[in-house]
Amino acid sequence: MFHHKEDLEKAFNKELFVIKNDLYYQQIDLTKNKKKELLRVDISYKPHSTLSGDTYSLRKTNDGRLVGFIADAMGKGLSAAMSAMAITRFLNYFFDELEEEEGFVFDVWITKTLKFLQKNLFDEEIMSIVLVEYDIHASVIKYASCGMPAFFIISEKGEFQSIRSNNPPLSVFTKSVRSNILPSVPIAKMLCYSDGLSESLLHDGKLYASCLKEDFIDSICVKDFRDKVKERIGKGDDDLTYIYIQKLEISKTFKVLRIPSTYEAIDAALLGITQYLKAHYIDSKTSSQIMLTLSELLLNALEHGSFGVDKARKNYLIEHNLFDEEMLRLEKVHQRKKIKIIYGIIPNGKRELFEATISDQGEGFDTMVLKNIVLNAEKFSGRGFVIIRKLLDHFYFNKKGNAITIQKFITPTLEL
Repeated sequence: MFHHKEDLEKAFNKELFVIKNDLYYQQIDLTKNKKKELLRVDISYKPHSTLSGDTYSLRKTNDGRLVGFIADAMGKGLSAAMSAMAITRFLNYFFDELEEEEGFVFDVWITKTLKFLQKNLFDEEIMSIVLVEYDIHASVIKYASCGMPAFFIISEKGEFQSIRSNNPPLSVFTKSVRSNILPSVPIAKMLCYSDGLSESLLHDGKLYASCLKEDFIDSICVKDFRDKVKERIGKGDDDLTYIYIQKLEISKTFKVLRIPSTYEAIDAALLGITQYLKAHYIDSKTSSQIMLTLSELLLNALEHGSFGVDKARKNYLIEHNLFDEEMLRLEKVHQRKKIKIIYGIIPNGKRELFEATISDQGEGFDTMVLKNIVLNAEKFSGRGFVIIRKLLDHFYFNKKGNAITIQKFITPTLEL
């Protein structure tokens, strides 16, 4: 029978496979008025059961626009999951087709979506979906929301907007879909979500919608928001899907180090960061977790980034007792290459967040391999990744894969 555990797991892995995300654990570097900004896009996808009616994808066009959707197919179980997979396959396929031809056009994408659903939904079936295009340079948003909850935007000035659905849910009887354009506004944060989030119950029986806005406004990062959601509703009562976007400048209070590619320079940098954490009264356990991670990442930046030693070569050198000798040789050759370290603490009253970015001048790596963390976290190996995921709260890579930003809360979560 289909509903054996193994078959269900295969079906869920297929759902994950058809979902596309061009920004797995990636942050985008932007420049505004000669100042560097960081754009972080995170997705939380927590199906309530193995076969999910929720789905999403997040794509990036060749000219740098972000395009994404969250869809919620009617009902539960196999029927909803099949509809969700079908729309995901189509939207991603047609996105790729547009990009390969004359470039992505949002309104064409919407029109084709409606035509596809008109031919593939049952008469009694409906689908709620929000489709969004975000021009990250012009800060312009186009959207078509069909029966989905309002999505939230907070401007750089702290102004809050709730953008309501501008279409009913889609069905075979839908004749057209209206899209709107939001006036250009510098965005600090944005949240799109399915109703599984807003309609989950709090401990007192009220809907989470009653405090969703408050939690979004108060959150200093996606991990902070996730913690608030978990504290309020646990695993929720339905599929939980949301996209959390944040744009921010690097704090002027952060420390900046540019060190040569030597082991001695790394030791000195680690000592300085240790003293910084002590000066800010960080508890010993948290400080040890941060320092262990930074030590691993700095050695990785040195050996893999500056020296260009890949995993296979490193294993060979260790196996033949040649590693230390070769590292000393490479240190003399590459010591002029710089490793950059930016670190500091982001205060927020209730919680404080330690953040550090380490970048090197190496070739980086293809960050799309990070999708394997989603598809099969148990089999995703690598000492650095194991340490990061176990000891830290969150992380991001740049597109090239030669810079990583880590985050760790340094004060406990307060009870809500």
